[in-house]
Formats: sequence, C-alpha cells, structure tokens
Amino acid sequence: MKLTRIISAFFVVPICFALAQAQSPRTFISAHGVDNTDCGSFDLPCRSFGVALAKTNAGGEVIALDSGIYDNSNIVISRAVTMAAAPGAHVELSNAVNQNARITVNTSGAGTVMLRNLYLSRHGGGGPVNGISVNRVGTLQIENCVIEGFDQGIDAELSASAIVFIHNTLVRKCIGDGILMDTTAGVIKASIDHCRFVDNGANGIQTFRNTRVTVRDSIALGNGLAGFSVDNGGNLNLENCEASGNQDGVQVSDFLSPGAVVVVSNSIVTNNGHNGFIQSGGVFQSLGNNVVRHNGTNTAGTITLISGT
Repeated sequence: MKLTRIISAFFVVPICFALAQAQSPRTFISAHGVDNTDCGSFDLPCRSFGVALAKTNAGGEVIALDSGIYDNSNIVISRAVTMAAAPGAHVELSNAVNQNARITVNTSGAGTVMLRNLYLSRHGGGGPVNGISVNRVGTLQIENCVIEGFDQGIDAELSASAIVFIHNTLVRKCIGDGILMDTTAGVIKASIDHCRFVDNGANGIQTFRNTRVTVRDSIALGNGLAGFSVDNGGNLNLENCEASGNQDGVQVSDFLSPGAVVVVSNSIVTNNGHNGFIQSGGVFQSLGNNVVRHNGTNTAGTITLISGT
C-alpha cells in the first residue's frame, strides 16, 4: 500500500506541472490583473502582455480589458498572435528602454500577427528604440494604433517576403521615418490606408528594396524630409493622399540603386517647403489628376503623365 501511494504521488507532480503550462486560444490582461494566473478568463486576467503571450496558443489572441499603462519591458512576438485592446480602452505601452523596439515581431514567417487599438509612446532620451520592429513575419496587420516619439515608428527591414496591412493608424513625432520598409530577399507587399504621418523627423513613409506599397486615403503632414519617398528599387503607389507642409511632398530617387517607381493619382500636394513632386532618379509617374500647388517648387525633375489604363 505504501509503495502504491509513493508511485501515485510521483506521477501526480508532472501532470499538475503540465496543466500549469497549458496554453489558451484567448487570454486576458487588465490594469488590475496579476501575472501568476493562467490569464484565461475575465475574472483572472494577467497584468502584462508579455506574460499572457507565453500562455496563448499560436493563432490566438491577448485582449487588454481596461485602460492603463502596460508592460515595463519591451515585447517580442515570436509566433502568430493578436494583441488588442478592448473597444474604448486606452491601452498604452510607454517606456524608455534603450534597446531594440517597444514591440518586435520575429516569427517563423508563417501566420498572421495583428496589433489592434494600441497606443505606443516613448518619452525621454537615450539610445534608439523603434515603436514596432519587424524582423520576420508572414502577414502583419496593424489597425487603429498610435505610435509616437520613437526612433522609427514602424521599421520593417527584412530578409524575406511579407504581407503588411496598416489601417487607420497615426505615426507622429518620431526621430526618423514614420514607416520604413526594405527587404534584401523576396518582396514586401503592403497596403496602407486611412493613416496619418505627422511631424516625423525624416519621411512620413520611406520604401526601399523589393517593396510594392500602395497607400490610399492617407496624410503626410509636417515631416522633416518627404511626405512619401521611394528609393533603391522600391515601388510606391499613392491614391487620394495628401502631402503638405513637409520639406518635399512626394519623392523618387535612386541614390543606392536604380529601378524605383512612384505613381501618384488624385492626390493633393501643397505647401511643401522645397518641392511638391521631385524626381532625382528612378521614374515618377502622374495620372495628371493631382493638385500640386503652393510648394517651394511644384515639380522638379521628370514627371511623366500616364493614363489610368
């Protein structure tokens, strides 16, 4: 009898441990939560995204239930998952950690990572920290977010293909670019709509190698260099956009390597300090239905008029 009890006790411990490490398809965090729960219910939420992510299945989601400032440490997303705030909650990731990025996305290259309804801010000096850095991902979706005060707002510098959707997002007051996209292999296919890029130190959007980016219904205002810029073999399409109060409105160049193309249609480019449209390399194409007025110089370089077919 004693031997039976000893054997039974021996096997109970690892079973309980395995249950404690189980992951859920949906986890919850709260400003009033604690990180020693399983995060799996409204009644027992965790306190931080970092802890909840480790307890969430691939393809699952972490939901912040209420307003607050979350996670003192930077966050690394290593598999397909959703990080989201509940509607109406102000969920802020704010710190001055002088390394890497507030959120780093580095998955196996499969599945979808979604960031929704989040407020990322950085206050104070120190070394370079990006708002969101993307190292590798299959598909990235960013919706209804604010990204403020970082080195780069969204920095997608890859060595593989990716698909990127950015919707209804504000990137402002970053030291460098609002968005930077570049890949040394494969192609980044990106769709950006209803976004604003305001008062960034460099470009609102900067695209480089192997990028195929379409921007619709978006505004670049007061950026230190160009509102929208493409270089080094990238491809940028702008439709129904505004570029105003920047150094340059829309720019295409080939400082690093040839092949860059920008196509602009039905857009307003005005009150930029230097140039409205500027082509200093690559190909600049306009459908001829844009409003380019009241810039330092409205057009510079070769602007090619094309039809919409």
